[in-house]
Amino acid sequence: MKHTAKRFKAAILLFSLMTIVFACKKGDEGPAGEPGTANVIFSPWMKTTSWIPSTTSTGSGKSTFYFDINAPQVTQGIIDSGTVIVYMKFVNDPDGTGIAKPLPSVYYNLGGASTQYRFQHGLMLSKVRVIADVIPSGTPANSNDVRYIIIPGGVPLTGRMDMSYEAVCERYGIPK
Repeated sequence: MKHTAKRFKAAILLFSLMTIVFACKKGDEGPAGEPGTANVIFSPWMKTTSWIPSTTSTGSGKSTFYFDINAPQVTQGIIDSGTVIVYMKFVNDPDGTGIAKPLPSVYYNLGGASTQYRFQHGLMLSKVRVIADVIPSGTPANSNDVRYIIIPGGVPLTGRMDMSYEAVCERYGIPK
């Protein structure tokens, strides 16, 4: 009788173990979710503010100006491993009204080469600095529109990515 009880317990244990092992299977994959922005952060379009004359970037043949955009999402991690793209829409752009151009970008006053506006940007903790070198001289307009997009690091891209405004908005689900 003891021998039968041991066999019965062993059979129950073996049956329980097999049930656990073979009953656990990965479920079917669910439907695809809604497209998202993959933690991408973007600012609204805003007018370029009053430009501040630079006291550190001076030289003959140009005037340099800047303004800072408060951007608390620009952290050391974003600076070290993320991407920040700044776009501008220029007043009276000879290439067309409302075109968003990534910085750096050169804008020629009314399409002529007599005055060049060379726009670029820099990053500091909690700030995006927009910089304009004006050649030979002048002041950038306060009525241009500017916007930044922050793409956190962590997902390496393969190949080249189209960084045009339309392509970035489409890829990350950003309203234009």
